[in-house]
Amino acid sequence: MNSQFDNYFVTALANEFLKRDSGAMAGWARTGLQFKAHALGTPGSFTVCRFFSAAFAPKSSHFYTPIADECALVKTNPDWTFEGEVFSIPTAAPDGSCGAGTTPIYRLYNDGQGGVPNHRYTAAAEIRDQMIAAEWILEENGQGLAFMCAPQ
Repeated sequence: MNSQFDNYFVTALANEFLKRDSGAMAGWARTGLQFKAHALGTPGSFTVCRFFSAAFAPKSSHFYTPIADECALVKTNPDWTFEGEVFSIPTAAPDGSCGAGTTPIYRLYNDGQGGVPNHRYTAAAEIRDQMIAAEWILEENGQGLAFMCAPQ
């Protein structure tokens, strides 16, 4: 989390953990929250695309999606740079439910608050509710429902 910008960042990459924890990523700190994901190519999971934008300098933002159509669409937006495929994860059913052995992950959008778009991904329903109370928008499957489903 970058408290100065009220931005959140998710990573599964060890070198990014080291950069953040060493202070090389100034202003960023762990929230203490996490969720599991699968390695790329895991059967029954979808590949997650990661994008970066510095179009809102000096602030920046990352965006993640396991939805192929959304990934393809964001790739056409000149404000976003495709950084690659970073992990795999099951998506939620159309009704926002998750299958057995998985945990709901919620995707919230700040609607550009603070001058830069940002998303937060969390497995914690209480964090989801706090973000909604702070006028973040729950995306995809409706109020209170999962966007993707992390393995337990």
